[in-house]
Amino acid sequence: MTTTKSHRFIGYKRLGISLGVIAIVIILLAAISYFWLPGYAKSQLEIRLSEFLQRPVTVASIEIKPHTLELIVHGFQVGVKTDSDEPGESLFSFNRLYIDLSIKSLKQRAPVITAVALTHPKFRLIRETKDQLNISDLLEKFSQPSDEKDDDGAQFSISNITIQEGHFEFIDRHMQTDHQITEINLGIPVIANFDSALEHWIEPHFSAKINGSPFALEGKLRPFTVPQEATLALKFNKIDLSEFDRYAPLPQGIRLLSGFLDSDLLVTFTQEPDQAPIIVLTGNTKLQQLAIKDTTVAAPYRTNVKELNIGLTQVDLMRNNPSQIKLKMDQVELTREGESEPALSLAQLIIDRIQIDTKLHRITLEETVLDRLNTTLRRESSGQIDLARLFEPIDAQGQTQTQAQIQAAKVEAQKSIPIPGRKPTYSNAGVKAAENKSTQDTSITPSAHARKEIPSSNNEATPWTTQIKRIKLSAARLSYEDLTLTKTPPMIIDPLDITLDNVDLKGITPLKLSINARVNQRGQIKADGSLSWSPFATDLALNLDTVDLVSLQGWMGDKLNALISSGDVSFLGNLKAQHGDPMKILVKGEAKLYNLNIFDPKNTEDLLKWKKMDINGLNVATHPLRIDIKTVRFSDFYARMILLPNGDLNLVHIVQIDKPLDVEVEAAKNTNAVEVKVTTPDIKPIDTYQIKTPEETLIRIGQVLLHQGNINFHDRFIKPNYHANLTGLTGQIGPLYPGKFGVIDIQGTIDKTAPLKINGKIEPFSDNLFLDLNAKVKDIDLPPFSPYSGKFVGYAIEKGKLSADVNYQIENGALSADNKIFLDQFTLGEKIDREDTVSLPLDLAITLLKNRQGEIDIHLPLKGSINDPEFNLGDIIFQAFVNLITKAITSPFTLLGSAFEGGEELSEITFTPGFANIEDESLQRLQTLSEILNDRPSLELEISGHVDPVTDHEGLKLAMLQKKVKAQKLAEDVKKGIASSTLADITLDSEEYSKYLEMAYKKEDFEKPKNIIGLTKSLPDAEMEQLMLEHTVIHDNDLEVLAENRANAARSWLIENGGIAIERIFVVSSHETKIDEQKSGNRVEFSLK
Repeated sequence: MTTTKSHRFIGYKRLGISLGVIAIVIILLAAISYFWLPGYAKSQLEIRLSEFLQRPVTVASIEIKPHTLELIVHGFQVGVKTDSDEPGESLFSFNRLYIDLSIKSLKQRAPVITAVALTHPKFRLIRETKDQLNISDLLEKFSQPSDEKDDDGAQFSISNITIQEGHFEFIDRHMQTDHQITEINLGIPVIANFDSALEHWIEPHFSAKINGSPFALEGKLRPFTVPQEATLALKFNKIDLSEFDRYAPLPQGIRLLSGFLDSDLLVTFTQEPDQAPIIVLTGNTKLQQLAIKDTTVAAPYRTNVKELNIGLTQVDLMRNNPSQIKLKMDQVELTREGESEPALSLAQLIIDRIQIDTKLHRITLEETVLDRLNTTLRRESSGQIDLARLFEPIDAQGQTQTQAQIQAAKVEAQKSIPIPGRKPTYSNAGVKAAENKSTQDTSITPSAHARKEIPSSNNEATPWTTQIKRIKLSAARLSYEDLTLTKTPPMIIDPLDITLDNVDLKGITPLKLSINARVNQRGQIKADGSLSWSPFATDLALNLDTVDLVSLQGWMGDKLNALISSGDVSFLGNLKAQHGDPMKILVKGEAKLYNLNIFDPKNTEDLLKWKKMDINGLNVATHPLRIDIKTVRFSDFYARMILLPNGDLNLVHIVQIDKPLDVEVEAAKNTNAVEVKVTTPDIKPIDTYQIKTPEETLIRIGQVLLHQGNINFHDRFIKPNYHANLTGLTGQIGPLYPGKFGVIDIQGTIDKTAPLKINGKIEPFSDNLFLDLNAKVKDIDLPPFSPYSGKFVGYAIEKGKLSADVNYQIENGALSADNKIFLDQFTLGEKIDREDTVSLPLDLAITLLKNRQGEIDIHLPLKGSINDPEFNLGDIIFQAFVNLITKAITSPFTLLGSAFEGGEELSEITFTPGFANIEDESLQRLQTLSEILNDRPSLELEISGHVDPVTDHEGLKLAMLQKKVKAQKLAEDVKKGIASSTLADITLDSEEYSKYLEMAYKKEDFEKPKNIIGLTKSLPDAEMEQLMLEHTVIHDNDLEVLAENRANAARSWLIENGGIAIERIFVVSSHETKIDEQKSGNRVEFSLK
């Protein structure tokens, strides 16, 4: 028992000693922990960290509580490098770090930390130069690969992780800006990879203020499960993005002026072993008061967006599945630099869904709505649309690109859309240069070891396609102003609705187009059809109703030398166009042009106007040109036609034709070059008066109808000016096309008093012009024509009226005209002295032509060839008139011949040689002459008898023979007591003639042939006549008497039978016609005085 007690004592003793040793060790360890270890740890921490970080590290104190396994670090600070220009400043610091190690670590044989709390941490990051940070050396050191292998299987548990009142300050000395993240608070309940904790969600939370704007993150994660899962809620409010403008990846020339970012996003992370992670972003983000300035264009502008909402239905950041986004923008405004009113505004932009498929490289947009777009287009004096300058890029030298470059940029637009996984490309050289080299490069370039290459997508070579299912422009307002025109009201299109369906940005697949617009409160534009642009093709049904033309006239540029002061166009039909070289266009439908007024601003006069022009059955095709019009109807039209002082017609110059240019291209220094000289020759008169069109060109106009037309003609070429007004023009012309005669039938009045009628046929489009035109006008007052009479003949017109009936025919280039002109009471006025006046015997001509009623009737035929380069119808008419008047001096009966057929023959009558008897043919001439004289009582007639020295000499012998034979008859009748008339009245038959010839023969006193018995031999009649003629002697006085008898015979007939007063007829001296004269000598000549 004693032994047992002894053993038991020894055991207790040993236990006591062991416990004492343990207690002593614990006490010693506690003492070391409390008194020595903190100081040692503090010194070692400062020494080792200072050496590793190459910066002074200080620790205010360290508390170690072995009994509670707590560690507290107070006043930790990492200073700046010794060569810093800010000695005494800190790089990183915190007030307190608390770590609570659980005793369970022994049981779990792994660290179990129940709390980690960091209080008031502060980090100060400084960007010293363009590529240098105050921690650049640390980044390079930490980026070095480590030789130590990570123990992925190590277990741990950390609970109650908190960061309180943290502070981060970023000082950018290069950009001269400061940014701060304050009130940083982080809480993580637990992170553990124990088997019992794997299925538990870790729910961290984070909050802070970024430059004073709240920012919060909440989420939950299971990082150690299979698969790994995590969700993160990103919530922040009104983050001022302008603070980060200089760090944003924007091209040079584009600045973020303002913008506040709100976010409510959820990031979901899932990753299976040996598979790519799935990261999906959902939620909403909002940008408010967004303002961006763009100076990369010809007209710098500012874009303001009141609110931009982006709804992320599903965005797969790892590009495994298609992403879906919603977009909404409110109150978008584009304002030019220096202006307050926006050049373009948009009340709302909504895109229901944007689907981005990175595998198929396809972007699909659902309905895109642009609501209440409002803009003003101004056509500048240069002809350019000002709004286009907002989108016209400039190159690196600040010069605008050519239109060809802009077009190329449009083609490449689809390649320039920034999409996930693809770097944007820029057709703008200035933007590209900014991307590569910026004058204010905001990038922070780490060391070479810190850079990592990002692999490109395998599908990068596959081109991206963009499909928009619908674009809808709703209730838009478009105002168009043309600054090339003065005082022209703008064209306002309000509302404007456009719908585009199935839009393929490549333009290969035709889209469906619908347009509905109201123009200037009354006009309407509707269009429905299809459109594609690669290649270009369109098929549209158009309905234009009362669309104002005034604002559109500027598009003619310098081509229009007048102003359209009013005018509305309507069209109902189809328009088709197809790409080609050249482009083919087809237009079909009905067109109307209402209330057109073309104004001459220089002379402040109307040029052209009409109430309505209807074009029915319009069919126009190009290449080859085809113009087919069923009917063109003009109602209440007016044209002011002016012959200008230079001889041109004003209406020809309404549309300006470019002048011919001489261009010389010299070969440069290239010895193989060919010198080319391109010269446009001067315009010369055409060699044929015909419309020459290519064989394939066809122009067909069924009918042109005129109703109540008015042509106001002014001749300013003549001084003083002439004016005439053609009113009430009504009728038709047509059809007009090759192979068909067009009928012309037009009626009207001149100066509202003289009726005018034009009718005939025309074929203007054939190879050879055909014209058969009749025009009649009655009782035109002639005094207004005094400018022409004064210029050409030197006299004004005092009074008179003109009526005309003219016919003009053109066929195969030959012109024939028949002008019947009637002048009533035509009286010349005062003489006008002009150097260029043609001297004409007008007084005599008027006296010759005017009848007793004061009327002049002229027939003036014309002939010519329009193929003659010198052809001028006016010159032909005037020359014919001059010739007519000039002949009044030399041959007045030619002038009379214009009114009486055979007028040239009235100047004389002829006689049988030797006789003074008036024959039947001459009686007709005397009858006509008496009518002329009776109609013209102011005319006097001179009569002169003529004889031929040869024919009348012999003829006079025959006349004397006939007188001798008739004298025998007369003597015998007297003997018988038979009453008889004069010798001229005696007629003889053949038997009587032979009887009385023999009697006259026997009485002749000359030697006659005898018979054998000595008596006068009986001879045949012919021999007796021959002997008598041979022995008849004619004296000179006999010829003179014959001439006088002829003149007296004509005089007597005119007085006795023609009724001409004796005092108006004068017989002048007789003449003997010379042998060499071409006229017949046995005649009587008449001359008028």
